[in-house]
Amino acid sequence: MLNSNQKNQSQVIKQKPLSEIIAEELRKRIWNREFDFGQRLIESDLALQMDISRSSLREAFQILEHEKLVINKSRKGTFLNNFTENDMEEITEVRLMLEVPALIQAAENLRPEDSKYLENLLDLMKRNLDHNDWYELFNNEMEFHRYLVNLCNNSRIREIYSNLLVQIRTFFTLLKDYYVQNKESFYTEHKELLEAIQTKDKDIVEKAAQHHIKLLLTNRL
Repeated sequence: MLNSNQKNQSQVIKQKPLSEIIAEELRKRIWNREFDFGQRLIESDLALQMDISRSSLREAFQILEHEKLVINKSRKGTFLNNFTENDMEEITEVRLMLEVPALIQAAENLRPEDSKYLENLLDLMKRNLDHNDWYELFNNEMEFHRYLVNLCNNSRIREIYSNLLVQIRTFFTLLKDYYVQNKESFYTEHKELLEAIQTKDKDIVEKAAQHHIKLLLTNRL
């Protein structure tokens, strides 16, 4: 018999359109590097492999195209977006504009229970690193940033940031090769950011947030 949480999860799954479920599976495959960036996604092969209709797959492609994960080239097909250094720089620039003021406000609004939740996420990330679970590591890293931004008072920052999450998550995937060689730095960078936010000092938070976001681009380059 399902407990209440399982029933709720089951209801959410039933309510999700098939195209969104397919899009989620494709995102997971992209973030697990099962496709190469820039690779053509063969519609007939994927539909057969996933046991879905090509029309449902096309709807999922439209979702991913809106998120800028894939691009559709006329008479050529659908391709996984090939993120360039310019894309990474633009994402970093937008993150600096959105996250730095958001984290300053988050520090002002931070409650003990928020700190505890974020510290638990850090512990999860440490375990992910110990087990080389990069997929869950970057998911938890994304949740760490999402949670902090959602503590700010500006609803439009929260909304814009939410729309950018898929691209940011993809950016983290591209950092894997660096962090495989520098595991400890991943944990340290996030621990230092949280400690800065916990001071609730605006200048400390602003400096730490800028350093943290720029460091991700430096590591990529």
